Amino acid sequence: MDTPPVRSLNPYSREKLERASVWMRPGVKLTLRNLAKKTELSFSATCAEGLEVYARAKIRDQEETLFEPRMQAMMRREIRASDNRHIYFEMRNAIAAEQTRILTTDLYKRQLQKEGVLLKEINQKLDDAYNMARDNILRKARTPQLKNLLAAWWRSTEEQADGSHKENSDTGAAVLGKREA
Repeated sequence: MDTPPVRSLNPYSREKLERASVWMRPGVKLTLRNLAKKTELSFSATCAEGLEVYARAKIRDQEETLFEPRMQAMMRREIRASDNRHIYFEMRNAIAAEQTRILTTDLYKRQLQKEGVLLKEINQKLDDAYNMARDNILRKARTPQLKNLLAAWWRSTEEQADGSHKENSDTGAAVLGKREA
C-alpha cells in the first residue's frame, strides 16, 4: 500500500543530539554525500561522525602537546624522590672521604716535617697531588675503558628492569626460569 520506504536506523537514536548548521565547501559536501551513500548512513549522520573524528583528533593533538611537559614534571618528581633516598648515603661517603683526606694530609705533613722538608715544599706537593688527582679523574672519564664500564652498567640495569617486568607479567615463567637456573 502507501507505506513510506524503510528508514535506516539512526545510530544516534539513544543519544541526546543537538542541531547545528555548518557552512562547507561544495567539494567537501559532495565527498560527504558520497561517503554517506557508501556507508548507508544519512548525510547528517556522516557529517556528525566526521565532526566527531575531527574533534577527537584535535583533543589528541592537545594531549600530545601537553605530554612532554607532564612527563618532564613526573620525571623531576621521581628524580627528586630518588635523590632524597640517596643523598644521606652520598653525604656520609663525602664526609668520610674528606675526613680520610684531612687525616692523610696531616700525617703526610708531619712525616715530611720530621724529615726536614720545608712547609712551602709540602704545600706545593699537596697542591700537585690534588691537581694530579683531578686530572686523572677528568682524563679517565673519557677513556674507552670507563665508557665500556658505564655501558655495561647501564645494560645490566636495563636487564634487571626487564627481568623484573617479565617476572611481574608472567610469574609462572619466572618461577620455572629460577628453578632451571
